[in-house]
Amino acid sequence: MTTTAARPESDEELVRRYQRTGALDAADELIRRHTPATRRMIRHMLLCDTDADDLTQEVFIRAFHALPRFNGRAHFTTWLYRIALNTARTYIARKKKTPVLFTENPPDRPESATYGPERRMLNHELDARISAALNRLKPKLRAAIVLTMIEGYPPAEAARIESCLTATFYWRLHQARKILQEALRPYLDDDDV
Repeated sequence: MTTTAARPESDEELVRRYQRTGALDAADELIRRHTPATRRMIRHMLLCDTDADDLTQEVFIRAFHALPRFNGRAHFTTWLYRIALNTARTYIARKKKTPVLFTENPPDRPESATYGPERRMLNHELDARISAALNRLKPKLRAAIVLTMIEGYPPAEAARIESCLTATFYWRLHQARKILQEALRPYLDDDDV
């Protein structure tokens, strides 16, 4: 007699079960599955850990208030990440704060001839420049960079998350890269420009 382990429910099955019965375990599982990626995406949009934590909670509150109306025309993750990006954009527009630098510190590395204090200082300066350049991007351009270059989504899927045409998304990505390239020109090799 062999027993087979039950196949985990897909996101869509969890959504349907939550919509039919209000099963809180289904909602908990969706939150457990998608909190890390949602938080990471928001973090890259806001460039601030504390704000990302707060906004991630807000995204899930909004999503679960809207979940009864989720119709399944898009994947659950596409729908959720669209809510996350829209929430981040609204927050950025509302906050209009001064530029924020990355708050994550790189891991300590032992000092060596190749990674000594001078190299760490240069890396810290580069991190600050990258943060400042990302912070200057308009939210839609920043989202293009976050979705493709950081989160690794193919442009077609990123366009679905952004609810725009793929061609529009490619234009946003091109513009964002151009702005970042110009801002980081002093740090790029001549071959990279």
